[in-house]
Amino acid sequence: MKELSEWLAANTPLEPEVNKFVELFAQERMRLLGDKTITHYVARLQRDPKEAMNLHQHLAPPETWLFRYVAAFEVLREELQKCDRSKVIHVASLGCATGSEPFSIAATALSCGFTAEQIRILALDYSDEHLALSRTGRASALAQRTPIPNWASPFLRPTTQGQLQLDPHGLAMIDFLRGDLSTWKPDRLFDFVFCRNVAIYLNEPTKKRLGKLLSEMTKPNGLVFLGHADSVILADTDMRRSEVDHAFVFTKQEKVQQRTPDIFLKAFSPAVRPVVQSLPARPAPSKPVSGAKQLPNLVETPMASTVDLFTKAQIAADSGNMLVAERALVELLAVKPAEIEAHVLFGCVQMAQNKFTEAERSFTKVVYLDPLNSLALLSLAALADLRNDAKSAERFRDRAARTVVEKRID
Repeated sequence: MKELSEWLAANTPLEPEVNKFVELFAQERMRLLGDKTITHYVARLQRDPKEAMNLHQHLAPPETWLFRYVAAFEVLREELQKCDRSKVIHVASLGCATGSEPFSIAATALSCGFTAEQIRILALDYSDEHLALSRTGRASALAQRTPIPNWASPFLRPTTQGQLQLDPHGLAMIDFLRGDLSTWKPDRLFDFVFCRNVAIYLNEPTKKRLGKLLSEMTKPNGLVFLGHADSVILADTDMRRSEVDHAFVFTKQEKVQQRTPDIFLKAFSPAVRPVVQSLPARPAPSKPVSGAKQLPNLVETPMASTVDLFTKAQIAADSGNMLVAERALVELLAVKPAEIEAHVLFGCVQMAQNKFTEAERSFTKVVYLDPLNSLALLSLAALADLRNDAKSAERFRDRAARTVVEKRID
């Protein structure tokens, strides 16, 4: 498979490693297309853009769902409410896939009373097929893995086909654009930038370019939202990480400012370094339904470390493989029952499987171990909303809002 690896390195921004699953995918395509050797298949990739896109989507599947990492959207909502509405707010969703992220951003903006004239959302993706699906404003049942916040639900209405339809006023906020993050250049600065769980699929040069791009395209004091495994791409930039748990949000400070405000820390300060800093330099996602690169089977390896298990669970969950994530977390928590980050992730995985009672137990345990864990508090608020317990939901959200203040005092 050396030829395929070399083709990937030369023609895509993706990590060129060819693992067993990519090899099996290539062999199956060769069988269906009648290509007798890998040389013939690589030649087809070179001349057939559709087949090249097919391989691209196998390596970097359009895995997405509404309000993924709900803490990020709570932060966005709070910041939008502070914005000067006499100026147009610009938001970017880079690697928007089939649209769940820009839909979530638009619903958040609608909940704050914004109109399409007051906020513009750029939704960028490499795939014309993904963008065509996004332009419908419909999110599939697969994109409904976690509860929709009560404040957003009026703007995402169920259809008779089991989808959710974004309010037309929200869809009017979004500008869809095809672009490759290895070459794309923005024509403006942005107040808020979302680029979550994209970097894990990219090769090293593209990761470095992306980190620089995110820093350069963000306005001073603007915010960048990343995925749990993406923080490393900002290591050499002037971005600083917020204290808000599990929002994975970074800010770009004014250059004239001599001191970083207390609420923000350096991206890799030990006090806020996420557990995923122990990831290997080139993490590969677990295989989702459509097929993607997969880590070694750490769960079934007796000597697997707890770090390996947590890493496997994170990447499996990120790729939509909730059963693999659940098995890894069960094994990890049997060894380290007080591991806060594992309980947090377990709760998220359980919510994604609609195991709401189990998720509530997980997040309650997190709050017992860490009373200032805002993601657990916000998740408990969302679960209370599902029970129509508005009083409890409000109480949990108030506690979450106080966590940043209490941490600053500490």
